[in-house]
Amino acid sequence: MTKATFMMLRAPLLAWGMLALLLIFMHGPVPLYSTRTLAVAWEMWDQGSWLVPLFNGAPYSHKTPLLPWLIHAGWLVGGVNDIWPRLLMVLLGATAIAQAGVLARRLYPSRPNLPALTAWAMAGFWFFFLFSLQIMYELPLTVAVLGGLLALCRRQGEAWVPWWPGLALAIGFGLLAKGPVALLHLGVPLLTARWWHPLARDDGKRFAKKALVATLAGIGMFALWLVPVLTLGDPEYREALLVTQTAGRIRDSFDHAQPWWWYAPILMILMAPWWWSRWWWGQVPASWRDADNRFAWCWLLGVVLAFSLISGKQPYYLLPEFAAFALLLAKAADARPRLGIAAPMLLLLAGIAMLGARLFAGNIGQPFPNELLITMPAAGAVLVLAGIALLRWRSLPAHAFGVLMGMATLYAAVTPLLRAQFDLSPTARVIGNAQRDGHQVAYLGIYQLQFHFAGRLHEPLQVFDEGAARAWAARNPEQLLVVNTRDAWTAPGPQPVIQQHFRLRWIQVWRAGQWRALPAQQLPLQAGTGELHSQPR
Repeated sequence: MTKATFMMLRAPLLAWGMLALLLIFMHGPVPLYSTRTLAVAWEMWDQGSWLVPLFNGAPYSHKTPLLPWLIHAGWLVGGVNDIWPRLLMVLLGATAIAQAGVLARRLYPSRPNLPALTAWAMAGFWFFFLFSLQIMYELPLTVAVLGGLLALCRRQGEAWVPWWPGLALAIGFGLLAKGPVALLHLGVPLLTARWWHPLARDDGKRFAKKALVATLAGIGMFALWLVPVLTLGDPEYREALLVTQTAGRIRDSFDHAQPWWWYAPILMILMAPWWWSRWWWGQVPASWRDADNRFAWCWLLGVVLAFSLISGKQPYYLLPEFAAFALLLAKAADARPRLGIAAPMLLLLAGIAMLGARLFAGNIGQPFPNELLITMPAAGAVLVLAGIALLRWRSLPAHAFGVLMGMATLYAAVTPLLRAQFDLSPTARVIGNAQRDGHQVAYLGIYQLQFHFAGRLHEPLQVFDEGAARAWAARNPEQLLVVNTRDAWTAPGPQPVIQQHFRLRWIQVWRAGQWRALPAQQLPLQAGTGELHSQPR
């Protein structure tokens, strides 16, 4: 990125980056996504497993190693910590915003306002902002995908000069970031290039050959990791890595299965408030007919359609395509700079609701931190003032900054809740100290690595269903068992070593023998107690 380009993008980058840095350090890593990612990186680091990701001591086929490697790079310099991984997420998020702005400059060289407008649109997507505060694998994938598209859309003056080695590198890094799904994100623009890329229209065969060579080179780069780990893993891991993790999500997915139409309502939420405005929908027909927008529409609709046909779905699967949404939104704002009132009205309504937090508090059955009675109304007042201001200032940068500030204010307001009910480090420290003192620790239920990093665990937890946990507790009464239960333990007699609130439930650590002697553990077992899987490999 040149200095001139940075100067165009500096306002959205600084606004987004400063708020993200502030919020991501207001509390610790949040279970279960951030803690699981850190735990995988920690296990690889602790066990010296530099190639094979680990999940509670076993090879982990769900994830590829690029993000753990990036985390390890910071740990090599500053030691094991959770500061660098969070800084890394902010850096990757800011990079994606900058890439979207540069992509707009290459696609629309005659529209000088579009790079900044596109960057502001990316900064104003509430889901992209909140997701960037988690430590997850989709941000490295997003940077890789946008890097590949920038290589494909490289220009020298008016001439299109794709940088094919850059595309190969992007495919390789995308595969290392998230596996074969990277080929879908980059494959759609490549397969539809005849509709939007001048070189593909002029000489489709030559373009296709170079794209194929770049793709194969990227796959070859991925194979430099894949082949060694296949030799190191057991047959179950090889089958999971090669077959289950791709084919198992396409039809009748074992994980996150949703109906084909699921993304339609989800996109209306993800694109709030932009898609809630008549200002946007009134411009969609013209945007669709505009030949300059073919790239964004082909990329966006192609990927959404492909994911709609795949059984496994999650909102964050579309994170790289937020840049396509941003391009179209920026183009609309360039054509009609005065936006509608969806954003200010959303802020006003949310602010008014938060101002009444004390009125709603008495109707909430679950306990919550008393600080929320102060932070929520205060944040509501900020949102109301922002909404009033945005009724006056109706540009895309103003509305994007307003939405960004609104989400940051709301996030700061709920931080006391995150600290009180999402910080598992006290339990993790108890488990870690117990392991270092020579105790065995088991977990009842499906373990998601929520204690591994915070407790710096060196041994995997034994994972049991209730029937197996009873038998193990009878054999090991002095060892520790971690349970996730609906209610806090308040009865007299034996007490858990520690219990703490987590979401709407309670995490308890018991001496195994005392847990086995509880009245509830004398009742007959429920059907299906032997069907627990400790982890999906």
